[in-house]
Amino acid sequence: MTTVEDALSRPDPAAARRASRVAVHTFRPRRSWPALIVGALVLGVAALAAVEVASALAGAPMRTSVTSAAGEHAATARWSDPVVQTASAVAAATGLVLIAVALVPGRSRFTALRTADPELVVGLSRSGLKRTLAAAAQEVGGVRAARVTVGRRRVRVRVRTDLREAPELRGEVSAAVGRRLAELEPVSAFKVTASVRHTKA
Repeated sequence: MTTVEDALSRPDPAAARRASRVAVHTFRPRRSWPALIVGALVLGVAALAAVEVASALAGAPMRTSVTSAAGEHAATARWSDPVVQTASAVAAATGLVLIAVALVPGRSRFTALRTADPELVVGLSRSGLKRTLAAAAQEVGGVRAARVTVGRRRVRVRVRTDLREAPELRGEVSAAVGRRLAELEPVSAFKVTASVRHTKA
């Protein structure tokens, strides 16, 4: 029979889902370098345009080689010109690339771990996750060494063994690494694959 204490101690599913979203968002890598480069370019163009407008309003237009050439070309250019169409296509493609870079998340250096509290965010570095899973694989009997590769949704475990015949070793390694992942409770699910290499005598 379920008691009141048991019911109150159960984690709220909505809070758990919110905590997972917060953890994923916290450890999502920021696209700082593309934003910095684009911001610097836009700032330079805007500053040059502001100086040009201010000097023209003051009665002494600043005629630099760049602004003069751009102004003369803009005065004679037509939308049907191949140069204008090419420049417009390049500008549109550049904008689409920048939008894609901003929207598509990069690969984080941390793996978000599941918590039931949205105010508590826990993450494990990729190197720390590799070491933890490699240690779990090395606890399996017959494993001499283990190497772990962590991808976005996959964990690959390569182990070496001195055993000549060990058909069940691959499954045991996968199960051990899977149990360690279940203990860590990462927000993203990982598929574990293992391969066994026999060490030559």
